[in-house]
Amino acid sequence: MKQTINDGKDADISSHEALYNRNTGRSWMEKRFALLRERQQRVEAPPFPIQINIETTNICNHRCSFCAIGKMRRPGRQMEPVLFNRLVAEAYELGAREVGLFSGAEPLTCKHLEEFILYCKKLGYEYLYISTNGVIGDATLFRRLIDAGLDSIKFSINGGDRQTYSAIHGRDDFDKAIETVRFVGQYARQLDRHVFVGVSSALTPETEETFVNLVRLIGDSVEEISKYECHNQSGQTTDLPPPPVSECENPFVKAHISLEGYMRACCNDYDNDLAIEDLNKMSLAEAWHSKKFRKFRRRHLRDDLKGTRCHNCLKGGAYSFVPLNTELAHRTDKN
Repeated sequence: MKQTINDGKDADISSHEALYNRNTGRSWMEKRFALLRERQQRVEAPPFPIQINIETTNICNHRCSFCAIGKMRRPGRQMEPVLFNRLVAEAYELGAREVGLFSGAEPLTCKHLEEFILYCKKLGYEYLYISTNGVIGDATLFRRLIDAGLDSIKFSINGGDRQTYSAIHGRDDFDKAIETVRFVGQYARQLDRHVFVGVSSALTPETEETFVNLVRLIGDSVEEISKYECHNQSGQTTDLPPPPVSECENPFVKAHISLEGYMRACCNDYDNDLAIEDLNKMSLAEAWHSKKFRKFRRRHLRDDLKGTRCHNCLKGGAYSFVPLNTELAHRTDKN
């Protein structure tokens, strides 16, 4: 595979040539992000998006130090197949052609994942993708998921040695992760269709020091290795800086669906504080163009987000907020 190293600047990594600079937009992942931005229409009622993001599970086997999932108060669950099938079929009829089968958790904890992939491909979806730590299951599982129709696998490996990885991930699964990446990369090369295999690594002082070793270990197995800076997730990881953006594209360019069947404004919403409409009571089309969602997009357009989790995310603070729909959010005082 042609290797791409994406660290936001020209890299000098031993015998590995840096083929990509973030500003050129040459990497696969950056092309994907650029395509989303091109599709974006920052209006109150944008057309239904081509891409949907479905929370097939909210369970994760790791507790990465930069991730807010450890603060989640919702019980761990998986999406019911009947609900999943109904919603992806509706989305396809509305024009969606791409599905992210995860939303901030570990997709391989979903026992229905292969079934979901097969159903989406049967409907006609063109691009299915996941992001995974890669340590659940074995080679047989990954082969089955790819053969079912998975088009893209991005592995999250945060650290280039066992000690750093364990400190970040909270578990000593480094060898298993490396083994999985090598197998999947080798298997993907044998196929007669393109399956993207990449790795992302959160940028911390510790992981920065070991990144060169990570490239040496798996650089020949993947198309792309990306480093990215960690940012405050929805005001819940306040020890990290806010994202370097003033606007968010999530409410405009993707349909985010929780495992309960709620239309949300974002994927980083572990307690459904950004859940807007209940898709068990209305269609996807009705929810996407509902008065509540239009009003919320209007607030984004006016930069009038105080009192919402979005404000905390964009501004980097832990300010008090109210869920967008208190009937859908998971609050401890309701239990």
